[in-house]
Amino acid sequence: MHEKMNEILKDLNTLEHKNSNCAFIYAKLIALPLLAYLYFLLGYVGLLHFEVGTHSIVLIGLIFAVSLLFAKHNAEFGVCVFHNNLNTFNTELHTYIRKNLMRIGEVEKSNASFNNFMDEYVKGIRNDNYASIAAGVFPTMGILGTFISIALTLPDFSSQTASALEHEISILLSGVGTAFYVSIYGILLSLWWLFFEKRGLSRFDKHVMLIQDASAPLFWTKEEIEQAYLKENLQHFEKIGRMFERLSSSDFFERLNRTIEGKFSLFDEMLKLEGEAVKKSAEHFKTGMETLARSSEKQRNLVQIHEDMLSKLNAFNANSQALHVKMQESNKAILASQQDLLRSLKESALIQGENEPNLEVELLKESLKMIDAETEEIIHKMDTLR
Repeated sequence: MHEKMNEILKDLNTLEHKNSNCAFIYAKLIALPLLAYLYFLLGYVGLLHFEVGTHSIVLIGLIFAVSLLFAKHNAEFGVCVFHNNLNTFNTELHTYIRKNLMRIGEVEKSNASFNNFMDEYVKGIRNDNYASIAAGVFPTMGILGTFISIALTLPDFSSQTASALEHEISILLSGVGTAFYVSIYGILLSLWWLFFEKRGLSRFDKHVMLIQDASAPLFWTKEEIEQAYLKENLQHFEKIGRMFERLSSSDFFERLNRTIEGKFSLFDEMLKLEGEAVKKSAEHFKTGMETLARSSEKQRNLVQIHEDMLSKLNAFNANSQALHVKMQESNKAILASQQDLLRSLKESALIQGENEPNLEVELLKESLKMIDAETEEIIHKMDTLR
């Protein structure tokens, strides 16, 4: 499909057309308005033997300036722009087609409208709003300019004599004569615009028709879509008919019965295997629960033993603390009695004489040191045990 699309789009580039010089087309569009304006301008400066008023030449120049602005929106100029941008047109058309592709069966085409694409594309070539009012703007401006010229040249008719009145009437008539030049110029531009507008539209429609005919294989039409859907439905109906034929045959029902029997046998085997699996799972679950119960009982026994050990250790610790306190108290009492005994011995030694050694005192000192050392060792051991 994409190869066919590329070939058709290449063929669009080979359609008979020639690049035009748009500047020449623009000059052709403004040629008659320019010549007519120059003609009136020569009459204004006195080179031709007819009179043109200042107000008329100014209003004609204003209409000419508007025609210069509107000339770019004439269909003749738009056709030139279209011809010179055919490569861009083909690129955008290719993108538009690929964006709206729709497949029906084995055929793939664009489900969009060629006319909608052309309407959107033409908006970028010229402004249709300007083009639609141009033919009415020029004669309207001419008539308006005529009335303005008449209003500017209209005398006040305040003369008292017949000769003065005749002079004012002659001024009025000469002003009216020059004022109609503005209307003539506006109507002339309108006819000139309409001629090239219709001519350009005819050329544009002819070229668009050639492009539409060349690109028609890339777009779905309503009839083609209906035929394609009808063909697809017929094919589906044929498939459904063949399917019903296979379903209604005896071989199909035999195969279906064998398949159903095989499925039921497999289902029975699955039920048996599932029952065995459930039975084994129950046995394993029962064994696990028994093991868990025995473990829980042993755990409770260990907790009870641990609690008994803690209670006995707490009782032993309390007894040790009481023993320690009692030993400290007895040690203090022994030390106090020994110190009293030592003082009494020292006093008796002073009485017997200072130069005589007292062996009992020395022995008592040694025994006191030994008692202190043993007491400290017992206290240290009690602290360690605690």
